[in-house]
Amino acid sequence: MSLTDAFRTVNSRLSKERVRASFYPYKELKHTWRASDGVLSFKVSDYVKGVPDEIMTSLAWYLLCRARRKECPEGMSQEYRNHVRTQQFWEARRQLYLSRAKNLSFRPRGSARNLEDVFSYVNSYYFGGVLEKPELAWVRESPRSRVGFYHAPLRILAVNRILDSDKIPRFVLEFVVYHELLHDTVNHVDGVSRRTYHTREFRLREREFSNHDEAQEWLTRVVGDQNRPGRAKGIVPQV
Repeated sequence: MSLTDAFRTVNSRLSKERVRASFYPYKELKHTWRASDGVLSFKVSDYVKGVPDEIMTSLAWYLLCRARRKECPEGMSQEYRNHVRTQQFWEARRQLYLSRAKNLSFRPRGSARNLEDVFSYVNSYYFGGVLEKPELAWVRESPRSRVGFYHAPLRILAVNRILDSDKIPRFVLEFVVYHELLHDTVNHVDGVSRRTYHTREFRLREREFSNHDEAQEWLTRVVGDQNRPGRAKGIVPQV
């Protein structure tokens, strides 16, 4: 089933408005849409090229319902959401993802901080040293977009390059690494098997960090500094 066929078939059950869909080489897995002249047009990440027909149909349900702000019928979008969270899906696309992630540096030793040392400390102090080390990377982008992320299927933990500085206390960097590692240890699934990240339990675990409040204050300051006149305001997609 083609992308267009999937969207037109599902759309016929939701609306009389015309719909278009095409693939786009986004750096990360994301999809966008816009309405113009009675046509709802989608740009769909080309990471999903070649998925089975049932996954493509599920994706169409997921995006069309979101775009039209309608509740998706139970079970219609779940196959897609489950499929793209699997290690199997991402391992097949690993090289494509890395080739597009030009803002990632997998050299843990920065100019002021070493992510290897930070991970070892956080793993030992907060997790009893039991966590397997993910691939560690610095990411160069606006901290207003994100100060770190954890790509679970590819096991990549990245921290914003702005924290590679001796002007920012090391515990701020430790907190970001701790936060991202929690995503690997506090996994929640709701009633329809949708992974949720910042649950009440997650936030309680997060507050176990010894310098939690101070780290949060520093991060607010770091992100807020980017709003000063003359600073770059680059916005990038999220993982």
